[in-house]
Amino acid sequence: MFLGHFALGVATKKVAPAMPIWILFLAPQFMDLLFLPLVAVGIEGFEQGAYGHDKLNILYSHSLVGAALIACVAYWIGNTYWRDSRGGIVLASLSFSHWIIDLLVHHQDMPILPGNLGGLPMLGFGLWNFEYGVFVTEVVMAIVAAVFYIQWARKENKGSRWFIGPALVVSFFVLLIVADIPRLPAL
Repeated sequence: MFLGHFALGVATKKVAPAMPIWILFLAPQFMDLLFLPLVAVGIEGFEQGAYGHDKLNILYSHSLVGAALIACVAYWIGNTYWRDSRGGIVLASLSFSHWIIDLLVHHQDMPILPGNLGGLPMLGFGLWNFEYGVFVTEVVMAIVAAVFYIQWARKENKGSRWFIGPALVVSFFVLLIVADIPRLPAL
């Protein structure tokens, strides 16, 4: 669901025009940006499978409490650097949106407490069982986000190069879509 997370960040540009697109683009991925070093040191991990069927060990970065802590750090970053654009609220909301989206699509692999302390039930509604539905939803999210961003860029950037940012974003979205196609199960 990388595409959906990125799309949500891009779609937010109109709401937070003073914030650079790169931070809006990255904010929904803060949880995964923590996940990567945790994988590198062996605390978390994954085995790649078909689209939506990766085996994930995300006991810290994707726990509910972990997501809330990451959102607090995002709030601090946004409030420190983009105070005039409600930066803290925007970045914290985008950061925590990752957990909400993952709750919908993940299988039951998301703990409430870091490390699944207390052995509480794992969370996830498992919409990844409907791979094509999730894939189409992500593609639609990317299209809507791209349209919003293109409209914003055309209106706000009066120069002749207004399209460069949107072109880069659309190109990245297309790459993510093309990369996911082979992982979809055969019809």
